[in-house]
Amino acid sequence: MKRWLLLFLWFAPRALLAQTDTMFVEMANGSMHVYSVSAINKITFNQTPTSVKEVEQMENIVRSFTLKQNYPNPFNPTTTIEYVIPKVGEVEVTIYDIQGRQVRELEKSVRGAGNYRIIWDSRDNVGRQVASGAYFYRVQYNGSQLVNKLLLLK
Repeated sequence: MKRWLLLFLWFAPRALLAQTDTMFVEMANGSMHVYSVSAINKITFNQTPTSVKEVEQMENIVRSFTLKQNYPNPFNPTTTIEYVIPKVGEVEVTIYDIQGRQVRELEKSVRGAGNYRIIWDSRDNVGRQVASGAYFYRVQYNGSQLVNKLLLLK
């Protein structure tokens, strides 16, 4: 059974693997563990891990610094930005216009590990409604940064 499963995982297309909610992992000691993934940041262990290191390895695989696409996109007048951080750290969420000028600083704080949502109301730092067009949002976390594009239509 283990060999068949490993062969399946080896040859299965990425798209098929991305749709599954169960992860089979063979540990360094040869034991097979089955993990049910119910969310990007939550793992249910079907078998008890044999060490803290195994748990940390699984959390690093599933929980990494991630920036999701805003929704709705295009939007008017509000949109939601979601990001995931794996550990406590400084987070900055900033909106820029197409020319790279800062439009709005949505957040600048220390956050714990987890999923976060922030809503942009299409206003600048002074509170004025911004014009229709393309904008970028950047999330900085502990020296790393991720950027996505969003589109405001009026």
